[in-house]
Amino acid sequence: MAITHFQPEVWAATLLSILEKELVYASDICVNRDYEGDIAASGDTVHITSVADVTIGDYTKDTDLTIQTLTDAEQLLLIDQAKAFAFEIDDIDMRQSKNGGALMTEAAERAAFGLRDVADSYLASKMKFGAKTGLGLIDVSSTATDVYDKVLVPARVALRKNNVPTNGLFAVLSPDMYGKLQLDSRFIKQNESGTDALHTGLVGKAAGFTILESNNTPSVARSGLTAATHSGTKIIDGAAAGTFSQADVGLTIAGTGVGAANVILSVSADGTTATTNVNSTASATVADIALSATGTVSVATFGTKLGATYAEQINKVEAFRPEKRFADALKGLHLYGGKVVRPEALVVAGVKSA
Repeated sequence: MAITHFQPEVWAATLLSILEKELVYASDICVNRDYEGDIAASGDTVHITSVADVTIGDYTKDTDLTIQTLTDAEQLLLIDQAKAFAFEIDDIDMRQSKNGGALMTEAAERAAFGLRDVADSYLASKMKFGAKTGLGLIDVSSTATDVYDKVLVPARVALRKNNVPTNGLFAVLSPDMYGKLQLDSRFIKQNESGTDALHTGLVGKAAGFTILESNNTPSVARSGLTAATHSGTKIIDGAAAGTFSQADVGLTIAGTGVGAANVILSVSADGTTATTNVNSTASATVADIALSATGTVSVATFGTKLGATYAEQINKVEAFRPEKRFADALKGLHLYGGKVVRPEALVVAGVKSA
């Protein structure tokens, strides 16, 4: 039986098309693909060359200018991610299904969606750790206006302080954060926003950002904190004001001398003291405590596509007949890599939505 339901070249184009349409962090809104080129194999390296800033000086009539010798720098974008899929559909299943070709189409699309999620999560993590500016952990759980007032506006201010152009600003939010914006009357009332957001639920732009929604927003966790635990009490004292924040309420805390399953119940106004629900087991200073996020805390990412670059290719898509089976099969290989090339063009914030 010949493979008649698909052609490898067609499926390669289809999978790439699905990836490009469904990616969020790796979309052309959030990253540039200036250095993509041809990627032949995992381990290939893309060389990114940039020049130093040009010096601006005073000009004096009839005086020679000082000629600056430009220097350049090189960054390496390593194509170090190689992901694959392989599946088969038995001839009997193909024959007995209403439309065997549609079955293969659905399976291939699901493969593309899977590749998309893995690639997007990878780039989301790159942006999280590569951003120059972090706004800390912000609590937006109280009112619907908090996402705009406490997150979007400060993020835009931080980017402008980094001299990032305002053209093409994006914000990637979790569904919880996006939902908060949909409850903000400044965006959903037609007479105030001038849009159809009340009927569609769409928040296209806010605070100058194009708003994107993703289930792949990274989680937030903080470690390397220093605090003193107190045996027999439910209080952990920070070494300095601001060690804890109001947004830490609800997070679990771990460290030497800290009882299992500690959850922060309250934080003092100056951030020096956290009250937990489980007694500590020691009175010594703990040099390294960690705050672990619950499912309601995620990282929002802001910036322009100047900040990160991404390169990908469906390197191979092969349709084949397994030697010892009566089945049609498809396998594919996805090569890609990403890098934060301008950290100042990215800002991240941990956001507690509930």
